[in-house]
Amino acid sequence: TLMPEAWLALQQKTGIEGLKRTTAHEPDYDKLMKYRIDLLREHNIKLKDMLEVVKDLKPLPGAREFLEWLKPLVPRILLLTDTFEEYAMPMFEQLGYPSVFCNSLNIDDEGFIVGHRLRLKDQKRKAVESFQRLNFRVIAVGDSFNDISMMKAAEHGILIYPSEKVKKAHPELPVAKDHHDLRIKIGRLLSANKQILARPLADPPMLSDTQSSRTMWLVCCNVASFLAPEPWLAVQAKFNIEELKVTTASEPDYSKLMALRASALRKHGIKLWAITDVMNDLDVLPGATEFLEWMKPIVPRTFMISDGFEEYAYPIFDKLGHPMVFCNFVEADKDGYMNKLVVRLKDQKLKTVQELQRLNFRIIAVGSSFNDAQMLKAAEKGILYKPSDAVRNKHPDFPVVANFEELKSTILDIVGHKDEPAMKRAKTR
Repeated sequence: TLMPEAWLALQQKTGIEGLKRTTAHEPDYDKLMKYRIDLLREHNIKLKDMLEVVKDLKPLPGAREFLEWLKPLVPRILLLTDTFEEYAMPMFEQLGYPSVFCNSLNIDDEGFIVGHRLRLKDQKRKAVESFQRLNFRVIAVGDSFNDISMMKAAEHGILIYPSEKVKKAHPELPVAKDHHDLRIKIGRLLSANKQILARPLADPPMLSDTQSSRTMWLVCCNVASFLAPEPWLAVQAKFNIEELKVTTASEPDYSKLMALRASALRKHGIKLWAITDVMNDLDVLPGATEFLEWMKPIVPRTFMISDGFEEYAYPIFDKLGHPMVFCNFVEADKDGYMNKLVVRLKDQKLKTVQELQRLNFRIIAVGSSFNDAQMLKAAEKGILYKPSDAVRNKHPDFPVVANFEELKSTILDIVGHKDEPAMKRAKTR
């Protein structure tokens, strides 16, 4: 869909005819991988040889431009691939490190691939269902048999570059002939003068179903006071409104806090457009971008979750390089004043952690305020970043870090990467 098929690239370099077989020909992925692993051993091909091939792969024509076009329109893009983290990182880098869910390999001491570990059976469909339970409507794009369950679960499914076999098996799915055509099809969906009806939600599996099998780490973090300034303090500084000094660091009831803010803004004649102007001028906190860059090879999946609204989240999201961001919305009344916060999903931070755990991830959660506590408690590891004394005293069980360097050290201790060579990380992750 976005990158050339890595196994076909290896086939072209080695000339091994059997590596032409892909999921477009063999829908049983376990059977396909066993076949490939046996071929690699037979021809003395190791992981390092695979890495040499994929590091030179370039995105398909129009793929990178498609992702850039999509970001401001649908600023939550998740790549779901049945490929493997140990050799796929160069491909993710070529695409600008979007959020990627993938699988992992077993490597022996000689560097041969000896097995594979599917993080979650039918992960693509289950990811769609999890995001729907998080109150998102999903457009799914794929090219092969192992994408079909995902596309059928989504509100809309689109095939791109499918084989004739896939196309004939699923004539009900629209086909994009290239990434320009894909833009047109998605653009029409987003601009259609009709509501995209949500599919019925799949029942959530029990959290205990994956508790013993979670392997890959994923980071969920709050935005304000961690990666970006607290927006309401910036508004307070701009307009000198004393009531706006109160934040979730001291007031745990978010609904009450937002009502206080709306009342204070109205009293001082500050309309929503003026608040949006302040948000657009905010920059990320010193060290935030560098921290996210550092994270990519360590834990290459970061979700930012903000109880703030999109007018705050999107400009920050832009400046941080477009990691995945979940946020809320605000409404203005007929006079242009902030009327209320529209909560996209109640307890979204907690529920996001739980859905990602259902997708077989172990979660490191980073937060600063009272409204992050549920998320931190639900995660495998919760970390407080520069909390207020009130938050620290209320939640003494969480480790506290004072800066990004301390946070890096804590994360390395958790995931076990400290001073480990890259090959060892590939085997134990």
